[in-house]
Amino acid sequence: MRCLDKLGHAFRGDEALLDSGCGDGGVARLLRTRVRDVTALDVEPSAEWRDEPGLRFVAGDAEALPFEEAGFDVVHSKDSLHHMHDPARALAEYRRVLKPGGVALVVEANRYNPLFYVHMTKALGHEHFTRARFHELVRGAFESVRFGMFEAHYAPPLDRFPALQHAVEDALERIPPFHPLLSYNFAVATA
Repeated sequence: MRCLDKLGHAFRGDEALLDSGCGDGGVARLLRTRVRDVTALDVEPSAEWRDEPGLRFVAGDAEALPFEEAGFDVVHSKDSLHHMHDPARALAEYRRVLKPGGVALVVEANRYNPLFYVHMTKALGHEHFTRARFHELVRGAFESVRFGMFEAHYAPPLDRFPALQHAVEDALERIPPFHPLLSYNFAVATA
């Protein structure tokens, strides 16, 4: 939820949302608390998927979404774009399925975060985007985009001290020399 809040997007509560690259569906369930309906999609189905009121799961390819044009108010994509063969095609698909004025919320880990650098590069076969490449990809599909970055981690040992963790993350976001190293890049793009 903290990652969603960091995007600075105000949900109305009546939206139809597509969660692209939903994995096991955990984030889709969180998103369901903010909108009317969530359609959660991933290329591989998960044993954790269970349709619920206002939440359905679909196996499909984000680069060829199995949905009609202009069917969603919001598309959410967190840490999935870098896994795709053609991320530019996926972004074009996000735009296609958004209603006019709809919003794409795209979050990708920062390749240059020092804690995860080796994981984020070809060294382990898992290549994340540079900030410049991320901006280029999103601008290729959307004209109106607000970019940003934030720090957020899930650290179970710190569950007992969320205020401390949040204070440290918020402080890092306010110190310009740390900006290139923050954990996530995001785009809020309007169709």
